[in-house]
Amino acid sequence: MPPPWSFLHRFPHKSAPAILNPKTWARNALLVGKVALFTHVFYSYIGGVGSTTGISMTPTIPHSWNGHPWILYSSLHRRGRNIKVGDIITYTNPIFPNESGCKRVIGMPGDFVSVITNGRGEGDVEAIDTEGKWARVKEQVVRVPEGHCWVAGDNLEWSRDSRLFGPLPLGLVKAKVLAVVLPAREAKWVGSEVNVVDPTEGEREWVAQ
Repeated sequence: MPPPWSFLHRFPHKSAPAILNPKTWARNALLVGKVALFTHVFYSYIGGVGSTTGISMTPTIPHSWNGHPWILYSSLHRRGRNIKVGDIITYTNPIFPNESGCKRVIGMPGDFVSVITNGRGEGDVEAIDTEGKWARVKEQVVRVPEGHCWVAGDNLEWSRDSRLFGPLPLGLVKAKVLAVVLPAREAKWVGSEVNVVDPTEGEREWVAQ
């Protein structure tokens, strides 16, 4: 006696819809994986665009309360490759590893940097600086150790940088900033033009922060 479900063989055999086909799912998953891997490699080792926040790099990188500026960066300079004094870099914050920073390189290994007081904190927003409390030159000079660089924001009074966490390990450098992309009216290439001395040749000189 045939089994009760034998009547199912009388219906024409049709393949499952594409959306339910395991092979289709596997192909799509492989494609998504390839795209994700390529994107990760490109942004991590070549470059891309990304947003920034804060006012520590104004006026070089503009700030607006209506949105964040977007920058073009090169990851070919990660870990400090071919970085020099005056370059603007992005880096992993040495105090808060889940956060990133964007500052200008003031000193490279072996350079002497004159130390300036720290920038304002969150509790200093309404305070009026009448005595040069913030961004004031100290009677102190630091020599940047090997494997490190010294970074600071262009807006010293509102920047939290090497004055707070000390020399930045070159291994934490993520990229070099090449240009401001957005907002469009502020779009420009950014270079190493800054009023510092680059002591790369000859006798070491003082590098003002």
